[in-house]
Amino acid sequence: MKKFICTVCGHTHEGETAPAICPLCKQPANKFKEVEATNDLQWADEHRIGVAKDVDPEILEGLKAHFMGECSEVGMYLAMSRQADREGYPEVAEAYKRIAWEEAEHAAKFAELLGEVVWDTETNLKARMEAECGACADKKRIASKAKELGLDA
Repeated sequence: MKKFICTVCGHTHEGETAPAICPLCKQPANKFKEVEATNDLQWADEHRIGVAKDVDPEILEGLKAHFMGECSEVGMYLAMSRQADREGYPEVAEAYKRIAWEEAEHAAKFAELLGEVVWDTETNLKARMEAECGACADKKRIASKAKELGLDA
């Protein structure tokens, strides 16, 4: 008895040949590959940091654009949540927070694919610490300028 796995959806089939059509995703038999008889688990896909860094430049540019879009959507949804709270709609505010979290998850997946902003944990911690330190200094500079111009709240 052989084992076949659908490369589209991961469905596993046991038999002498791959099924004519995948019962889950309806793909043809040529989308199945035979699984070697080992005791090791074989994953349909493996998440690796930077797996897309050497792809076609057009695809890479699209991934970068989507990463930036997802990041800005997080901020927009959280701002909408704060506004809904101010207007007395706590349920809507919570919905916006959940949507923001989903957008953050999307951004994280693009960041992992690109591999440009995610490294090993030690490097991640150092990079984020330096970035936050710089961001705080710049926010302080802007706040001081606003105060100087009489624009502080």
